[in-house]
Amino acid sequence: MGISVTGRDVITVDGVGASGKSALARLLAKRLGYGHLNSGLLYRAAGWLMTRSGVDVNDADKVMIELSRHSITLDKDVESRTIVFIDGVACGDELHSSEVSLTASLVARYQPVRDKFTKLQREAFLPGGVVAEGRDMGTIIFPDARVKFFVEGRLEVRAGRRYEQLKGTPQEATREEISRDLAERDARDAERPIAPAKPAPGAVIVDNSDRPLDEVVEAMYRVVTGQSE
Repeated sequence: MGISVTGRDVITVDGVGASGKSALARLLAKRLGYGHLNSGLLYRAAGWLMTRSGVDVNDADKVMIELSRHSITLDKDVESRTIVFIDGVACGDELHSSEVSLTASLVARYQPVRDKFTKLQREAFLPGGVVAEGRDMGTIIFPDARVKFFVEGRLEVRAGRRYEQLKGTPQEATREEISRDLAERDARDAERPIAPAKPAPGAVIVDNSDRPLDEVVEAMYRVVTGQSE
């Protein structure tokens, strides 16, 4: 693996839901001075649009028609973190409800949806280096990435993490509800025929269940910089 065909250094961080991959990718990107691409926000934006409009997400044609009516774009903030815009308006907490998470997973099954976002992801934050986070960054979007990670974690730890994230927000849910939703999405994402969420060949597996976040980031940084076997 070497420099990406896009002409810049690419590191991919894929993984299961609520594994902490967003925090790891963001901190690793900051350590490297790279942009942080959170690809999941694109699918959450699509899921939010379907939820708001009441489109039948089991009908791929209707999903694509609704998507064609809107503009979804990416930018980054001063910390190089991803911001997603729908029709020019920056999105926030509304993308992180359980309903939107479920709908995002459902619309991500469709190849036309994934095709719509592929170019956007590959060209995000050019020309600088990028840490690209998602579920198929190392397998589909950036197959020639220099280093690939896949983040895992025990279900009860991930459910607790998501519970704390949503506590006190309009999207708050019980640990049991979150655990069930995560387990269902894990299975759905891993088993879908199009871009299943799985480690890329040669990916470094990262267990983010118990170690402090800064320790995990440091281990990943050492891999990227060739200081670790």
